[in-house]
Amino acid sequence: MGSESRNATEEAILDAARDALADTPYRRLTMDTIARRAFTSRTALYFYFPNKRALVDRLIARAFMDMYEAASPYLEGTGDPRAELRRGLARAVKVIDSNAHVLTLAAMLSGEEDRLPPQWAPYVVRFVEGAVSRIARDQARGIAPSDIPPRLAAQALLAMVERHVTLELIQGGGDAHQSIRVLAELWWRAVYSKPTAGPAED
Repeated sequence: MGSESRNATEEAILDAARDALADTPYRRLTMDTIARRAFTSRTALYFYFPNKRALVDRLIARAFMDMYEAASPYLEGTGDPRAELRRGLARAVKVIDSNAHVLTLAAMLSGEEDRLPPQWAPYVVRFVEGAVSRIARDQARGIAPSDIPPRLAAQALLAMVERHVTLELIQGGGDAHQSIRVLAELWWRAVYSKPTAGPAED
């Protein structure tokens, strides 16, 4: 089998696992169930994934990668940050919505272990580094004030977005359109608005 066929089989398994998790609790989901839903054999399933947790870790990692790709208009962009923020956030929220049950499981597993599983760390770091690079680029272009360190800004703003999306959209079923508009505007104002002159410090 060529690499394309192997990749296609792996993707079919991941798709089957994602669909199964939508209607079957993680603790009750079995590798046999996933194999049947993927129309593949147990041998093929275990060739790619030694156990259920490895499969779920890969599924969560894929969701993170898809979110980064969706957010790339801003993270990798070089144009108008306000427009690219709105577009990237809207695309990312769409990916989050389609993977809501997977991301809810990620939060559950992370909470049980009281830490972020190491397999996921590179994908989270990639988001932070992408935001840091974009803010630093825009500061160098002179379109964002340089009075706030890019890394601190990126970490704080990503935490804001993650918490709001988790609580209000995934768990609360809020209005995604309104959330996208407000979150994008808050990010833009925090990074790109010129600070007004305040009272002199002592």
